[in-house]
Amino acid sequence: MIKAAIFDLDGTLLDSTNMWENLGERFLQSRDIVPEEDLRDKIWDLSLPESAAFFKREYALSMSEEEIIARLNELSESVYTSEAPLKSGVKRLLGSLQMLDIKTALATAADKNLASAALARTGISEHFSGIFSCSEHGAKTSPDIFLKAAELLGTNPQETVVFEDSLTAVQTAKAAGFITAAVFDKSEKNPDLLRDTAPFYGENLDELRKLIFLR
Repeated sequence: MIKAAIFDLDGTLLDSTNMWENLGERFLQSRDIVPEEDLRDKIWDLSLPESAAFFKREYALSMSEEEIIARLNELSESVYTSEAPLKSGVKRLLGSLQMLDIKTALATAADKNLASAALARTGISEHFSGIFSCSEHGAKTSPDIFLKAAELLGTNPQETVVFEDSLTAVQTAKAAGFITAAVFDKSEKNPDLLRDTAPFYGENLDELRKLIFLR
């Protein structure tokens, strides 16, 4: 029986992954540095602190890692505070979870304050008991962020469903014993493998709502 749900933000709740795909390039270009061609692939699964360490190391930047993180957040801020819309089916799914008394939390690679601003702007803050950021709990190559969210919700992985658009995150959560539900996003480079990996898969969150909770 599902008692709790953990949601990713970018690509799952928010239609914002285009910003993340271009963020590294935009950052380097703002420093008059030409990005390498495969930059997106190299930083896609990294948390903000890991990305900052990568940029400082690989591009010999004089900025501190804290300054790099601040600049990355500055470049991404408007996406969360005024631009990115909710993806299809988000409010309907959250409404169903509320009616079923299923608690929810957010586990995101985004800055915690920016994630909070995005939830408030889109009118869904009230659904979430807590926000967990990769900056505090590590990248989703480790299950720590999901385990911390489940601890807050008071559930174990076997009764907690993780909603994600990323193959890496789904693989991590599944290996840790969580129920996994994958939603399509154009940023995922291996959509067929994502579909095969997650027990539940949908083109949008309303499909997942019907698949998981209306059977």
